Amino acid sequence: MNSNVSVEMAPMEGITTAVYRRVYRKWFKGVDRTYTPFLVANRTHKFKTREKREIENRPDDLVPQILTDRAEHFIWAARELRKAGFGEVNLNAGCPSATVTTKRKGAGMLDDIPALREFLDEVFTAKESGDLPEISIKTRVGVSSYLEAEDIADLYSKYPISKVIVHPRIRDDFYNNEPSPEAFDIFYDKLPHETLVYNGDLKTAEDADGIIERYPDLSGIMIGRGLLADPFLPQRIRAGDHAGAGSFSDSEKKTLLGFLEELYDEYERELSEGPAIMKMKDLWNFMAVSFPDQKKQLKSISKSRGGFEYKSAVSSILCLGTRNEIDM
Repeated sequence: MNSNVSVEMAPMEGITTAVYRRVYRKWFKGVDRTYTPFLVANRTHKFKTREKREIENRPDDLVPQILTDRAEHFIWAARELRKAGFGEVNLNAGCPSATVTTKRKGAGMLDDIPALREFLDEVFTAKESGDLPEISIKTRVGVSSYLEAEDIADLYSKYPISKVIVHPRIRDDFYNNEPSPEAFDIFYDKLPHETLVYNGDLKTAEDADGIIERYPDLSGIMIGRGLLADPFLPQRIRAGDHAGAGSFSDSEKKTLLGFLEELYDEYERELSEGPAIMKMKDLWNFMAVSFPDQKKQLKSISKSRGGFEYKSAVSSILCLGTRNEIDM
């Protein structure tokens, strides 16, 4: 892999929380940049307590992501985050959830290009004052048609956007169908390559190598569901390890167990037992694809109601004892 290409952890609402990112950094390597799940900027001009936790103890690799439909709210949030020490903020123009897009937020912003132009005009005019951080965008390539990609790429090309993270699906795809390389080609042709980050269905190191080979001047690649399924994936990409999902060595299983147990313990400390188990079950919805032959054990996780029961089910899947038993 080209060492100049950054590997970035995608923001995933409710999953890649501050707790997840902190514990992940302790157990795994290979990620250059992380992003908060979106922080909502609205007329209250206040972040919620939960959102404040996402930006506490700011690590150097963290970029806050902002969700809003109003430039004035984005500018407020960007200024606040600049005061907090962040050098970059990211605009969410990619979330396909109906609860977001019906409010013309996330990927819903792409449904009105003139309005998005006005939004960006106001934001980048404010940035000229010097009190805003760098501004990046995470985007889809359209709402209902891939023919929209041309206009969206043309629009972004007119602004000094620090990074354009492109998920080459339209909003109506959600996460179905295949990402469109032809749509990404449009962005690759129209935007400075040093600003472009590819995001979408990177599940193995081989997938990542294929994208980097096709787009050799990319700034970075962003991984979401693939990283959740296989937390070693960034390391595999760096090493050119083409092992498929689920090909965990015994030492990797030990690391994975330690990570999962510490992650559960941290969530339990922050949230209490029940919500911690729910958080881990949400994560296992993504990890399950790495264990296709262990449906019975996976079902035990989904049925677990207490911490001991949950940890026992995880140990069974990994064919290991608990972390304490292994360390004895």
